[in-house]
Amino acid sequence: MELIVAIMFFSLSAAVCVRLFASAHILAEKTGNLESAIMWTQNLSEVYVSKNGDLEQIASLYTDAYLSKSSEDDTTSSLILIFDKDWEPMEKGLSDAAYEVILSSSVKDAKDVYADVNTYGVELVGKAASGTIAVLDIRGGSEILSDIPKDSSLIFYQSSIDTYIGKEEE
Repeated sequence: MELIVAIMFFSLSAAVCVRLFASAHILAEKTGNLESAIMWTQNLSEVYVSKNGDLEQIASLYTDAYLSKSSEDDTTSSLILIFDKDWEPMEKGLSDAAYEVILSSSVKDAKDVYADVNTYGVELVGKAASGTIAVLDIRGGSEILSDIPKDSSLIFYQSSIDTYIGKEEE
């Protein structure tokens, strides 16, 4: 009888340990993916500011990037990067795609983009590029998206960015 109790206790302990190891593995994978998503978002944000929000110039830096116009309006464009499960950029063979980074951008009046900055009494003149970077987990999905989806369950990291372009040349 004591031996049966000892075996049951050992079995229960082993089950708890296996569950802890499995949970740790899943958490480590999620953390690694979030770290990569943040790294790529930061990278794109810095390039976005340095190129004044010009997606064509940004696309020239990433040979694996795709450009698309928004289906909703003509003022918004998107730059799309596709990655495999190891966060390596993909150009061909999209069947192995695991992650997608979409940089959606539009040029607006600076006074509209920076409407919340009114404490200094300065009137903003000119244009500003305003964008959103979304990282999607597309593993098990059937298609690559060209716009940031309205369904936030597909997005596992998102960041907003803007940069002042200045006055239009006359």
